[in-house]
Amino acid sequence: MSATPHDGAGTLFSFGGTSFTVTNIVVTNTDPAADDTIDVSHLGLTAGNSIKTIDRPLQGSATETGREVVVDYLGTNIIKDASTGTLTLTVNGAAAISAAATVASSTLTFATNDAVRGQVTFRVARY
Repeated sequence: MSATPHDGAGTLFSFGGTSFTVTNIVVTNTDPAADDTIDVSHLGLTAGNSIKTIDRPLQGSATETGREVVVDYLGTNIIKDASTGTLTLTVNGAAAISAAATVASSTLTFATNDAVRGQVTFRVARY
């Protein structure tokens, strides 16, 4: 049976040299500078007018990269917040991401009749 294009089988994940048994990965890439104006449109505009904007008066965070990776994993170890290391994501033997990362948040869920599950959100350097 051939693998479907969305099949995540063979995906490996590690952070700071520790590998995890992963159940789900979400990679988000956004441009932190994409929304650099403020919409100041008003009710006096009529159909067909252009949206009115002004430049943002404040600058965004100098450390925001627009890259975030959320990982759901099995295991009893919570990954400490603010820890840093190299995040490596390999899909079917090919390196998808290998970049410096910082833990933004992490949780550990204990539930009846289920495995202990963790979730961690990383802020990732641009790759």
